[in-house]
This record gives sequence, structure tokens and C-alpha cells, in this order.
Amino acid sequence: MNTSNLRHILSRDQVLVAYASDQIARTSLSQDDFAQSLSRALYDKCPEKAAEKDVPDFESELLRCNVGEFVKATGRWLKRVQRLLSGDQEMPAWMEEGWVAALEPDWRERCLLELASRYDLVGARASAADACPVGAFAQLVTRLGQAIELGSEVLADGKIDAADLPHLPEFIARLLAVESRACELRRKAENELAANAGAQALSLVR
Repeated sequence: MNTSNLRHILSRDQVLVAYASDQIARTSLSQDDFAQSLSRALYDKCPEKAAEKDVPDFESELLRCNVGEFVKATGRWLKRVQRLLSGDQEMPAWMEEGWVAALEPDWRERCLLELASRYDLVGARASAADACPVGAFAQLVTRLGQAIELGSEVLADGKIDAADLPHLPEFIARLLAVESRACELRRKAENELAANAGAQALSLVR
């Protein structure tokens, strides 16, 4: 899937659809699996809006205890999601966060990076306080290795030009992933440095 060099061609909602469609095409997860994941994500992100817009809550007692209603709700919801995936229905803005959250981790990360890059931003990941920095560093090394591997092909002739067009979307995506992981580690290091600087300042006052 090539979206990274199409940000002036594809609309924002088309990018969201493109990542979901790519996930469905490349994994064993079906449209129905994505629809179920989307329903859960919408109730997690915006439960009141989801209920207002008749998104079925498959975790509710009403649907869990009534097989007939569950099946009917599943069918209706799948048709709505299929219309979004096909572009027959425009995706509402309130659904965007849930849509991204419903993607599998690899597709979610690439989608977030693509959306951030549309504003010329780096999609840096927020690291939890207890998150292992070694894991983040390992992810950085992995992403860097992937960027180097493809970059070697792109820069084999010492330049980036029209001949490299088939590789550029994926190359851009890999570079964005490197930037994201690097920013995650940088922020964690900066937070630790700031915390220790504050502690040292307090000890000097005492």
C-alpha cells in the first residue's frame, strides 16, 4: 500500500480506509473481525457518541444474552462498515480515533505516522512511565535496520530520483517509524534528566 507520497491526493478519511483495507487484505482478519474491533474501540473512545449513532455494543447484556439480536446487530453493523471501506459512505470525524485504535499494531503505527506527517509532524510515541527503554531501543534498531535495508536500494546510484519512485513510499514510511521511536527514547531520556535535575536542585537548597 502506497500512501506516504499521496498525502496531497488521498483525503484523510481515505488514508484511514486504505490502512484498514490493507490490513484485511494482508492478514487473516476479515471485514467482520475489523467491524467487531471497531465497535469495541468506538465504545472505548467515545461511548456516548457511539450509542447516539446506533453503534452496536457487542459487550452489552442485551446482545450477549440474545443470540438473535446479536446476529442481526452484527449483520447491520458489518454492512455499515463495508460502506465505509468501499467509500460509499463518508467517514464521520468522530469515528477517526476509534478507527485507528481498531487497527492491528503495525497498521495502527503506520497510519498514525502518516496522519502526523500530513501536518509535517513526527508521530512520536508516548512512553508509559514504567515502559522498558530497552524494548523501545530494540524497536528503534529494528526500524533503523529496515530503513537502511531499503535505503541501500534507493541510494544505490547515489541519488534519489524518478527511478526510485516505486520504493519511495515504503522508504518514507520506514524513516517515519525511525523518527517516531527515536523521539520516544529522547523524551524518556529528557524526562529522566529533568527529574534528576529537579532532585539535585532540591538537595542544594537543603
